Amino acid sequence: MNYQEIRIENEPSQPVERCLRGLVRLGKFCLLLLVVPVVVAVYRQPLAEQNRQCTKLDAMSHQRDELTAKRDQLLRQLEWIKTDPSYLEMRARDHEHMHQKGEYVIRLE
Repeated sequence: MNYQEIRIENEPSQPVERCLRGLVRLGKFCLLLLVVPVVVAVYRQPLAEQNRQCTKLDAMSHQRDELTAKRDQLLRQLEWIKTDPSYLEMRARDHEHMHQKGEYVIRLE
């Protein structure tokens, strides 16, 4: 077996090859300039939608927390009404403006 050494030159020897390589590099650069804006345009729209959805999710989570606190408060009041006669009496006097027989109620506002 005979081995031959092949040398690859960094610089092309002919001016036409050099010119073609320059055009190929220019074509790659132009293609890159076209691809980058397309990728940005494709991903920008879903990103804006995702940001809107995150904002909406935060608002709904805050509303859920408020409604949960209100529900817990109402459940406590219901439990007090069922088990505590003094709370029921206080509620009737303060919120329903009721009084027992023989009582005189004076309200200062």
